[in-house]
Amino acid sequence: MTETDICNMALDILKERPIASLNDARPTAEWLKRNFAVTRDACSAMANWNFATKRASIPAEVTVPAFGWSKAYTLPTDCLRLIALTYDGYDETNPIRHIVEGGAVLTNQSGPLPIRYVARVENYNVYSALFVEALSARLAFKMAHWVTGKTSYQQVAKGIYDRAMSDARLSDAIEGDQPRPADNDWIDARY
Repeated sequence: MTETDICNMALDILKERPIASLNDARPTAEWLKRNFAVTRDACSAMANWNFATKRASIPAEVTVPAFGWSKAYTLPTDCLRLIALTYDGYDETNPIRHIVEGGAVLTNQSGPLPIRYVARVENYNVYSALFVEALSARLAFKMAHWVTGKTSYQQVAKGIYDRAMSDARLSDAIEGDQPRPADNDWIDARY
């Protein structure tokens, strides 16, 4: 799987001629070259894709935030989106109060901070088939009117994208244990 393969799948949705590479002199290839990386990253950030989920333990920065929080943690450079921040990094533990600002997590939690995040992945061979379908449909949706001049193609691409994202959420949900709700003192007191 290559960038060009994914782009040609998008062109297939629009019933357009394939490209040989993103370096073709055709306007379509130039559009795809300009828009591919940002569309890939946006599509990746839309869900907790199993192939793009990573774990890290990040140390606190020496410089603390000016106000509001006592600790700052710089996110990894490949982080597209932080997954819910919890104690020990597991879904079933209580959430940690935090905000993300300027590429850092601000919190009062002592470090090192265990995180899970959606990472930028540029190895196209590890992409799930559902992600490839979603990405190619998102590219087709974005360029449909520009390439074809027809909104009907845009609607078709949007439908394919929506179905792929829905299927992906269901598929990813069954690949592993279901997270249980976080422990809650109020609920525990009822039992």
